[in-house]
Amino acid sequence: MFENLTQEQFEQIIDIIIVYKQANPKKNVYLNEKCAKEALNFMNTTGKQFASQLGLNNSEDNDD
Repeated sequence: MFENLTQEQFEQIIDIIIVYKQANPKKNVYLNEKCAKEALNFMNTTGKQFASQLGLNNSEDNDD
């Protein structure tokens, strides 16, 4: 999973994992594929309120 990511995508995964850990302080979180998937699932469900910390709540797909 990680080997096919761009540097920017990898940094976004790290940021998501950090927010996931901050929201779940008692959970053991590692930089691996399993935790990355858990963190992404968390952000797509209950973690939506944390999206603003990562700049994910506004559409930045337009490069105007």
